[in-house]
Amino acid sequence: MNNTALFLVSLAISATFPLAAIQWLKPLLLRVLNGLCNADGSAEFWLRTTQVLAMSGSLVLLLSFGQFDAQTDLVEVLRRTLWLSLAATFVSVALVSRNIWRQIPRAQADAGVQA
Repeated sequence: MNNTALFLVSLAISATFPLAAIQWLKPLLLRVLNGLCNADGSAEFWLRTTQVLAMSGSLVLLLSFGQFDAQTDLVEVLRRTLWLSLAATFVSVALVSRNIWRQIPRAQADAGVQA
């Protein structure tokens, strides 16, 4: 496989993984965000922001640390691409989860619920 094809396959994988993860979390994430965000449309904004950050983070990692040489083994290119994509997805989901987690006690206190 030539390096252009490796590059394009790597880009496709790198863009797909984070979007698939956020899409899988979307129904639950929207419910949580709707509970935390009072403004109309703000939950959808934060969901879309998360999608953009997850995908762009994955692509930045791939473009910075990916290996697309024609001499590189196909399995090594795919392994590195998957690792970088999963790392970016993990960090994106962890950051979103952390920020939501930090808001839950505050939202419960505002509603008068004892934690």
